Amino acid sequence: MTDNRHIMPLNWAKEFLLIGVTDMADLKSLDKFEQGALVAGALTFILSLFPYYIRSSFDGGAAVPGLNFSAGTSAWTSYATLGMLLILVATVLVAIRAFANDALPAGVPWNLVVLGTAGLGTLLLILRALTVGGGGGVSVGPGWSGWLIFITSIALTAFAALSFKGSGEEVPWKSEGEKPAL
Repeated sequence: MTDNRHIMPLNWAKEFLLIGVTDMADLKSLDKFEQGALVAGALTFILSLFPYYIRSSFDGGAAVPGLNFSAGTSAWTSYATLGMLLILVATVLVAIRAFANDALPAGVPWNLVVLGTAGLGTLLLILRALTVGGGGGVSVGPGWSGWLIFITSIALTAFAALSFKGSGEEVPWKSEGEKPAL
């Protein structure tokens, strides 16, 4: 006879994993902007893992005939890493707001936070891919996953902006009761 006391009952495991979560939603019940942001963030992460974010190629031409090569890197290099981390933070915040809104403190304009992190992450990703040096017969620029990362991260930022606009949240510096100091 085996002793199964070490195995957690399924109901207890569900309760343990959902501590503080009172309003679970499925994907179909989410707002279309939240759905779009989650999909765009997930696609951006997946595309960041491919080694085609930045491609470099060398053609020896007449100087070195027959010497040709190309190489690439993923989006997890240099300051594009910070951009990817910001994209991940924005995506996780959208997921937490969608599935466990009670876990976040009230009074914070979370849609604005998501918009800011997604926007800054997108800017860093685009700048990194477009400002890589080249020269001397070396061609350097965004690869196919780089171009797709541009599209998906811009889509995440656009969905975050639409979600912020539709939420009715106000920016903290635009309170109705306070006048700006001159």
